[in-house]
Amino acid sequence: MTTASGVVPRVAHDVARALKDSGVDRVFLITGGDLWLWRALRDHGIEMCLARSEAASVVMADAYARVTGRPAVVYGQWGPGAANVAAALADARWAHSPLVALTSTVSTRVEYKYEYQELDQPPMFQSVTKWQARVTRADRAGELVAQALRIAGAGAPGPVHIDIPCDILAAEAVEAAEAAPSHANANANADATYAPIRRPAPSAPSAAAVADIADRLARSLRPVLLAGNGVLMADAAEDLTRLAETVGVPVLTTLGGKGSIAENHPLSVGVAGRYASKVANGIAREADFVLAIGTDLGGLATDTYTLPSSDADVVQVDVVAEHIGRTRTVDAGVVADAGELCRALAVALPSEPGNRAHHTWRESVRSRCATWQEAFRAVAHRPAAGHVRPEAVVAILRELADDRDLLVADTGFMGAWGGALFPVHAPGRTFLRAAGTLGWAFPAVLGAQLAAGAERRAFALVGDGGFGYHVGDLETALRLDIPAVTIVLNNASLAYEHVGFKHALGEEPVSEVCDFLDVDHAKVAAAYGVFAARVDSADAFRGALEKAIATARPALIDVVVSKERVAPVTTFDTRLVRDV
Repeated sequence: MTTASGVVPRVAHDVARALKDSGVDRVFLITGGDLWLWRALRDHGIEMCLARSEAASVVMADAYARVTGRPAVVYGQWGPGAANVAAALADARWAHSPLVALTSTVSTRVEYKYEYQELDQPPMFQSVTKWQARVTRADRAGELVAQALRIAGAGAPGPVHIDIPCDILAAEAVEAAEAAPSHANANANADATYAPIRRPAPSAPSAAAVADIADRLARSLRPVLLAGNGVLMADAAEDLTRLAETVGVPVLTTLGGKGSIAENHPLSVGVAGRYASKVANGIAREADFVLAIGTDLGGLATDTYTLPSSDADVVQVDVVAEHIGRTRTVDAGVVADAGELCRALAVALPSEPGNRAHHTWRESVRSRCATWQEAFRAVAHRPAAGHVRPEAVVAILRELADDRDLLVADTGFMGAWGGALFPVHAPGRTFLRAAGTLGWAFPAVLGAQLAAGAERRAFALVGDGGFGYHVGDLETALRLDIPAVTIVLNNASLAYEHVGFKHALGEEPVSEVCDFLDVDHAKVAAAYGVFAARVDSADAFRGALEKAIATARPALIDVVVSKERVAPVTTFDTRLVRDV
């Protein structure tokens, strides 16, 4: 078969068509030698977002998937490219991000003959994916790519990996009549040999499970809802908020579930766990009934498995049965979609809660949160000489950003500054954070901005240690015209380690593993052509941020901060008395 231009289509076109038919509009990559694939993607109208490394392309795709809620695709060429993709997938795995890693392999004609850059690739992906496949027949390439996309987003989402030998990508496409029998329905392309993505109906809780939760709630004195990443993956923030309002119960979230309720809502307490405010964790410890929805109750979410209290009545809700009770004993488990659970409970429970104990608890929680907010404002406005308090950075950013704008935070102290202290004002996925990978936030903010489009702005909160991983992608931001704003909290150190030596070990820091040179990242960014400023006062930061927002182009603000300032983490609570 030939196209109208007389060009013989290749299997790469089947791959591109499968991506397009499945709703993929972009592929993130660092280019390898699979030239037919680039032609096919272009011919099918799929944008190719070229980064400066495989790691950056993975992170951009990861953030794009989290914001859109749809599977995203990243490419790596055989050998080093595939190895680099695999090494960067851990964060997507931890965050249940629906990512498809599409890698080529050496030609089947030279496998196992020491071909240049040949590697056994599947084992590298085993621990960071939930499914893998290898294309061994030209007529199955499109089918398996479509299947990879479906599996990435199904159940508990996560990364998947598909290997395609480069000679199969370049082979002539197989006529539909020669291919395996098609199971596509009438709405699919006539020559497709795969079915388009069809998401199964979300699992609903049984009537008995809903009744049991209602009974436990009625008997409780100090109930809370604990919302995790599963609420956002189910697009159920509004459903959870409606449930909270119906039953009049305070809401805590995990760091991954931040945004499950607007944090200026009267029932919002904020993020609980290892990266959290003092007030949120205090309330979590006092709760006698916890309805944990869409959270695996892992170490970060539970402050190293100490929350909720061992005396609390805990009901865990998850779409995957195997996740329930894995980290602690729970009193009941419910296999259900977060949105279905919230909607079913809101219908089953009385619309005007009259429980007096719940009212007293609710008012106490509200009063304590208000007191904490006053304390935070006082710290944010406290004078600082020659540096800016991170609390001030967060407060000013909240004041100037729109409610639907996105904040992307790196791991470590950045996750705590943003997660615990920056209140999201709109329900839904407006906060993203590294699930554990240092340096994630800068390429992530680029992917998040591409997903958000022109209507919203994306801001990154990253330390100088994290920013150093991907400095070269300043060029990516400029070339792709991505108007994200990157805020570098620059203390010329890895501050978590610096503080750890002083307050965990009680010793002087080992400077050679903590300290960097004092690099002016604004000058570096300016050399690339990005709008940039370096500031060492809160007023200067405010002015620079106003200008960065007004430019509507890539921007970086290098903020001088102190490495002695400790973020709101529980790691050092036995040795320090935290402000917030």
